[in-house]
Amino acid sequence: MESLLKLLPVMIRLSGEQEDVREQASFTAWRVTTGEQLAHTCRPFRLYRKTLVVAVSDETWKKQLESMSGMLIFKINGLLGHPLVTFIEFRVDPAHVAEGRKSLGMRESTTSGQPQADLQSAASGIKDDELRELFLRVATISLERNEV
Repeated sequence: MESLLKLLPVMIRLSGEQEDVREQASFTAWRVTTGEQLAHTCRPFRLYRKTLVVAVSDETWKKQLESMSGMLIFKINGLLGHPLVTFIEFRVDPAHVAEGRKSLGMRESTTSGQPQADLQSAASGIKDDELRELFLRVATISLERNEV
């Protein structure tokens, strides 16, 4: 898998200005950066110019991911070898996220109603230690604010 990721910058360069290649490459980089577990809560929707539009399942996830967007952009562009993404726009669209779960053959989350368990499960899929720690810190703060 890692050797295929190394081909992304080459594919982008060879494609020239082909929007669909750039979009699919950015979607792949998103999935690798965020990990498989986050596929239950968010799904890339579109790359428009240099804005990656990502559907999220609810407002809590939107806030958590927005606070991490700078780091996500840095890691995505690092994988791509090009600054294809300069902004990430998060939109609450649970139907699009659910559609993605089905297309990937995923089950619905069995921990709905238990946000802390959902967060732990999602965080376990983030391979980068620094990004996982930041994600959990931001998510915990967001949950605490929502409880007050």
